[in-house]
Amino acid sequence: MIFVGWQLWKRVVNLPIIVRMHNTFRFIAYPDSDIAAGFLYYRVPGSVDIEFLRAHLTGGLLVDVGANVGSVSLLLADKVDRAILFEPNPIAAARARENLELNQLPFEVHELAVSDIQGTVEIEDAGGASSCNRTVVGFETAIPKRTVRRVTLDQFLDERAISSEISVLKIDVEGHENAVIRGMRRLLQSKRVRLIMFEYLQRTNLREALAAFESAGYTTFELTSHGPTEVRDSARPLQNLFACPTEMFSAL
Repeated sequence: MIFVGWQLWKRVVNLPIIVRMHNTFRFIAYPDSDIAAGFLYYRVPGSVDIEFLRAHLTGGLLVDVGANVGSVSLLLADKVDRAILFEPNPIAAARARENLELNQLPFEVHELAVSDIQGTVEIEDAGGASSCNRTVVGFETAIPKRTVRRVTLDQFLDERAISSEISVLKIDVEGHENAVIRGMRRLLQSKRVRLIMFEYLQRTNLREALAAFESAGYTTFELTSHGPTEVRDSARPLQNLFACPTEMFSAL
């Protein structure tokens, strides 16, 4: 019934609505958003991964790379003290700010792509606040593009003298995850990140990611019916994987 109602609303009224989330925060669901339906159809979108993060968060700093409209930051907002969001798509970034302002959350939104070098880079621009825009490096695309600024996490944190522990780092950049990881080597070596969640797609070089985490003293794992399970060389794609300092893994 909710599905039919939302589809009818999009076609006839075509205006955003405000949805109350499970943690009492509110989310602005735009009709053209490809993630809005999740907040209408499910109590907690991406429930297994989100509930795992929530269970292991007790304040601190959230860094949200590939924030889109800020949905993950909102789902975790009551479990952290502050958050830094990165989103290069200007429409998505503006909507993330709207969501934060609606909930009176003093989180930061930076209209930047995160990668392995600083400068500029092209990203796909499929229109609106699409969550599927890719960073265009090493391949061609028929989708319209826009040029945006890019930074590395190491550079960004150093320039702002952010040396505090990061409770959770979420990376969802449509296949550009390894570039983000390459750009945060110093951060990993410092062991300041307690928990990392990153998207694993078929085009992601998983072995590169595993090697980067292992060399910094992190264990990579996935969530299975048996709980957190170490990933040594392969995993099912199209899921979120996690990493934490190896000395913390047994306590999860």
